[in-house]
Amino acid sequence: MQSFLLFYIIAGSLLILEAFTPGLFIFICFAFATTLTGLVDQFTNFDFKVLLGIDLALSLFSLFTVRPLLKLIIKIPKPAPGEFGSHSDKLVGKEAMVFKSIAGREPGVVKLFDIDETWLAKSQDASDIGQGSTVKITGLEGNHLIVTSVVAEE
Repeated sequence: MQSFLLFYIIAGSLLILEAFTPGLFIFICFAFATTLTGLVDQFTNFDFKVLLGIDLALSLFSLFTVRPLLKLIIKIPKPAPGEFGSHSDKLVGKEAMVFKSIAGREPGVVKLFDIDETWLAKSQDASDIGQGSTVKITGLEGNHLIVTSVVAEE
């Protein structure tokens, strides 16, 4: 295999890595430098050690010039406060069904109606809530949902 093809394969692999690190723009700089090195290798007869030196120099150059330009041009939106991490804050106010009964201060398990998730849950007023009951999520305490029983309207 010709060595310039190796540079192109490495550049393609670096582009795939960049897809898994959005907003960093590091691997795309290395891919850009490696592609240019492949082009130099394709049209010249430099030794492989010289080509590696060229790749290193181009990588450093692109890290300090291309990366800041990309960060200026492409704006990655930052999450608003409260949006970062899990979606547990958005669960407050939703309804769920008790999957495993809640007994006083002992947690049970609830299954949300909207999404296919189960959570540990505690009763807000330490009351017993039986299996199959509908509850409303009123808050969070650690990794437990705080729930109140919803009375069925007739």
